[in-house]
Amino acid sequence: AGLAALRRQPRTPAPAAAGARAAAGEVIGGVSCKGGAGTTLVAANLAHLLARQGRRRVLLVDLNLQFGDAALLLTTRPAPRHIANLARDVGRLDAELLRSSLVEAGPGLWVLAAPEDPALAAEVTPAQVRRIVQLARSLHDHVVLDVGRLLSPVTLQALDLADRVHPVLQLTLPFLRDAQRLKRVFDGLEFPPDKIRWVVNRHQSSTTLTLRDLQRALGTERIATLPNQYDVATAAVEQGLPVADVAPRSALARALQALAEPVARGREAAGPASWWGR
Repeated sequence: AGLAALRRQPRTPAPAAAGARAAAGEVIGGVSCKGGAGTTLVAANLAHLLARQGRRRVLLVDLNLQFGDAALLLTTRPAPRHIANLARDVGRLDAELLRSSLVEAGPGLWVLAAPEDPALAAEVTPAQVRRIVQLARSLHDHVVLDVGRLLSPVTLQALDLADRVHPVLQLTLPFLRDAQRLKRVFDGLEFPPDKIRWVVNRHQSSTTLTLRDLQRALGTERIATLPNQYDVATAAVEQGLPVADVAPRSALARALQALAEPVARGREAAGPASWWGR
């Protein structure tokens, strides 16, 4: 009943016209099927890889509004402002205000941080998120949204705006059950199948459930896998650095690169679309 109510929430869909999409950067949404999936790690590293050492302009937006820490996975620099500050000033939002709110995390890579005070999450509305994301995509080649676990009108609006959605899960029965629930939400929102690519994090072949089981349960073969390299992932998180910087030859780094490649290729096919590119 709760998920059905979320599907009935009023939402404003993203423009569907091809011309509208070609005129702006691509938005990628990462969402957790269950707590502890590793979505923030995936979103942060995807953003880092898409930036390609400054050859693309990429923004990571932390929409885990109560306990978001995406910025900490990429930089130790303090954020000048956070998304709740920006939402409060959305009436005067422009490119300069957005840029002044971001923390630089590397060449071509910026982060819009979540608020430090969890109570401020209640002040952020779907309309404000829509305005922020639309402006962000006009200024960047890619905008990566770390939506987190909570489904709400705000996060549903963010997923509506996304051109691609990466739900992150692990290959266990509780995750599988929640993935099926999330798929029903996507179906209710009428997301096209090619918008969704499931990401199995911490994958290992010695589990009871198999990828084939997951394919049958979700009715799709659009599934990527990230290997279970806990030591590499932990080292990256503890140092506040991308996996590619900490262990560039690791299996996890290679798998993250494989996840980023089709996104990067799709953007290259569209040509430089950001304000900076023009």
